[in-house]
Amino acid sequence: MILYDLVNAKRVHFSPNSWRVRLALLHKGLPFEVKDVLFTGIADIRPGGDKLTIPTIAHAGRFVTDSWAIVQYLDTTFPDTPRLLTPESMPVVKFFQYWVQTALHGPIARMVLLDLYEGLDPADQPYFRSSREKSYQTTLEALQAGREDRLEALRRGLQPLRLALAHHPYVAGEQPGYADYLAFAAFMWARVSSRFELLADDDPVHAWRERCLDLYGGAARREPVA
Repeated sequence: MILYDLVNAKRVHFSPNSWRVRLALLHKGLPFEVKDVLFTGIADIRPGGDKLTIPTIAHAGRFVTDSWAIVQYLDTTFPDTPRLLTPESMPVVKFFQYWVQTALHGPIARMVLLDLYEGLDPADQPYFRSSREKSYQTTLEALQAGREDRLEALRRGLQPLRLALAHHPYVAGEQPGYADYLAFAAFMWARVSSRFELLADDDPVHAWRERCLDLYGGAARREPVA
């Protein structure tokens, strides 16, 4: 099993979608190798084949791309390992993924993308700047400007997480599950990309993030911070 994952100039893995998959693999206890990729090297993973995105896994001669498709593949291919999704949970977890993408990824991007860009390998910087500025219709500098004024709104928006964590140590319950990996990966993205702290020390979400950092022998905590 090979996990293709993006790295910055210091070979730090920053992709939130890849962190979802990495924790899913650890959750299932599957051995895997990580191959570092730059944005400019994604096309070289499978020259001449269908376009891939990060994350991508290679297993048994097959490439599977997109985190949701990968998780489904892992559950189907390794049914005797702890499941990440069930037919009953899949619609709810998919809804939670949409919540993460809108309530977490969107605001966080506006607070860290310039910092992330500055840490990228120089070969990746032109592509990253042009693609993100086209997407957001502004410069990275303008996108990140004034983030201190937006921080409180982000923290208020975390109230659904706080309410859930008031009942259990993890979003998924007594033990971590894929919903935790979805949300945690967004905070991991910020942690390794920027020194700008999103969470107050006394926030229950901060305590949950600390628990997630220590999962699976501290796999996430070992990744260097910005």
